Amino acid sequence: MVEVSVIGITQDRYSGLPIIILGNEQERFAIPIWVGHWEAELLETELLGAVPPRPFPYDLIREIISAFRGEVERVVINDFDKGIYFAVIEVKRSDGEVLRIDSRPSDAINLAVRVNAPIFVKREVIEKASVIPLDECEGDNCREQWEQLIRELFED
Repeated sequence: MVEVSVIGITQDRYSGLPIIILGNEQERFAIPIWVGHWEAELLETELLGAVPPRPFPYDLIREIISAFRGEVERVVINDFDKGIYFAVIEVKRSDGEVLRIDSRPSDAINLAVRVNAPIFVKREVIEKASVIPLDECEGDNCREQWEQLIRELFED
């Protein structure tokens, strides 16, 4: 498995659907995951640090897990089939048992960002999915390259 982070959110210029871009700078790849407008909006709101007047569903899920003394250990994008990604949320209970909860990637990513849990992608998914390779880069140069790639691929 490879740990990834949310690189950004953009919009598919053809379908108008939002895309979450996950990436890994060390292995120099990015994975676009098409999601719904609502899920993208809630993720962007969280990434921008906005505080909603009332809890969003992902905030509620975070609070429920916490109330039951659980902890989101990690999120895993674990399959890719016919253009659809699949994920699991791994929640550790107070007794140490780890529960694997089936999830849409957009929901798993939203929750992971809110609880600061790591996001992983299985190697098999990387091999099957729409992975975008990146050139050699370091530091800020990588960030610029990612942003340029997103503009070229997805924006008008």
